[in-house]
Amino acid sequence: MSRIGAGSLFLGLLLSSGLLAADREAALTVIDRAVKAHGGAAPLVRSQTAVRTARGTLHVLAKEVAFSEELTLQLPERLRSRLEVGEGAQKGQILQVVNGDKGWLLSGGTVQEIGKERLGELREEAYLLWLTTLLPLQKDQTLELTPLPESKLNDQTVNGVKVASKGHADVKLYFDSKSGLLVKSERRLEEGGVAFDQEYLYSDHKDSDGGKLPTRITEQRNGSKFAEWSEISYVFPRQPDETQFGKP
Repeated sequence: MSRIGAGSLFLGLLLSSGLLAADREAALTVIDRAVKAHGGAAPLVRSQTAVRTARGTLHVLAKEVAFSEELTLQLPERLRSRLEVGEGAQKGQILQVVNGDKGWLLSGGTVQEIGKERLGELREEAYLLWLTTLLPLQKDQTLELTPLPESKLNDQTVNGVKVASKGHADVKLYFDSKSGLLVKSERRLEEGGVAFDQEYLYSDHKDSDGGKLPTRITEQRNGSKFAEWSEISYVFPRQPDETQFGKP
């Protein structure tokens, strides 16, 4: 390689590195403001080990199905979802547990190990939940952050940040430009062999143990409403209950 060629390559790498650093700093400006809006580092740390309960509605095949959920978290590696679907005699319960690279499903009185594909999908959900606690975006240098152009979400102006990490789908997070609160996450997923665009819309943020967290979440798939969580409440155990993440 000629000296000119080597010099051009070095200059290109230097410029690329500088642009990436500038992108990260611009994204962190948005994230830092969001951390403050959500109550600061302490409550966001607590939100990584939490129990979230909610009532909600599934929108499937033009029908609305009521559900309630208790979601126990120790992010980013552990989650336990106890879901009760339907009402009265039609009510059924599904329990899913993820503990690192292991997972179990309890349904109809039978326990089975979660298959590799489904376990990967649930681990992606835990990863997203971890990102929405915001602190990993400040602290984890392996996460590549890129600012997104200012855009609109209904009548809100929002600032966005794209998060990229090896082995995970890219995630776009959007924050209200006035309040700094997280109002939307967006990613491309594959579930059961079917790919789709997924959005979570976060709203009705309220104070919870010093932090400001959403009490309503709406999930959209390919632009259509799929599920809604309402009446969301949070409890923050000071120590995780290890029994919650074992085989049911």
